[in-house]
Amino acid sequence: MVDGRTTSKTILLTGATGFLGGWLVSSFLERGDRVVAVINPGSSIRKNDLAQYYMRGFDKRCEEARIDLLDPLAVDELVSAAKPDVVIHLAAVGDVTLAAQNPALTFVTSARSTLNLLEAVRRLRPETLFISHTTDKVYSGSPIPFTEDMPLMPTHIYEVAKVAQEHLTATYAKQYGLKTVTVRCGNYFGGYDFNFNRIIPFTIRQLLEGQPVTLRSSGRFTRDFLYIEDAVLVNHMLIDRFAGVTEGFGEAFNFSLEANLNMLGLIGRIGSLMGVAPEIVINDTAKSEIPDMQLSCAKARDVLGWRPAFSFDEGLRKTIAAYRDYLKA
Repeated sequence: MVDGRTTSKTILLTGATGFLGGWLVSSFLERGDRVVAVINPGSSIRKNDLAQYYMRGFDKRCEEARIDLLDPLAVDELVSAAKPDVVIHLAAVGDVTLAAQNPALTFVTSARSTLNLLEAVRRLRPETLFISHTTDKVYSGSPIPFTEDMPLMPTHIYEVAKVAQEHLTATYAKQYGLKTVTVRCGNYFGGYDFNFNRIIPFTIRQLLEGQPVTLRSSGRFTRDFLYIEDAVLVNHMLIDRFAGVTEGFGEAFNFSLEANLNMLGLIGRIGSLMGVAPEIVINDTAKSEIPDMQLSCAKARDVLGWRPAFSFDEGLRKTIAAYRDYLKA
């Protein structure tokens, strides 16, 4: 028995070398699950890069499948051989700047990979639970707080790709009866995030090094967040919630701290927890960013009974401690 469960599960995970992917791999291995990590043969992340997946040696503990998710035959062979109980789909072009520079790659990475995976599951493993991760950016242009019943009107290729992924995931539940669910989260933060273009790791690094925090906006934009360990718990909850049930699939759920905090307030909050008075430099060059983002998690609370396990400050303290260790080494 593992964590109260009678059997371990086979988890097929795309995007295993990413930020959330590494945390999920760690958690599933700790629970005694079999993890099949899908690695893009052309991935820019290598063993000598800063990624939890490699830093903690998960490449030696997982079954790796180095395949191109855009190849339907390779995806079929993978699903047939792995026989997953759960597919967690994280693979995407995650950098919005890179997405804008390469719209075709951005679209097919989200849309066609999702289609290939869903088709393989439909034909070969229809009992498999398919958890698709998109983004709160699908709500672009909508008033806050964002709710799951809002119409999605994307204006950026990254958003278009994610909305296509969402429509495919919902359609395969409604038309073909697959067990699918879509996850829309606020911005993740926590240890092992080495993308210092993100505001939280960037701010912590700058303050640890005694440097000013330069913003590419006025600092008045608001964002919503979710601590990374809560993001892991969301996946476990969904697996447990939808195991053995036959209805309720094809839905999307928001998960976040429901924060309404602008960047100036966020930097001040981090500085306060670190005992530092931040020096902030405004370099207002961001003209196309979504100004305000805040999720409503009422549906997740009402339908799933979900509550975050970590407050914003608890998550920030754990994140600050992690970066102190990284940058000291």
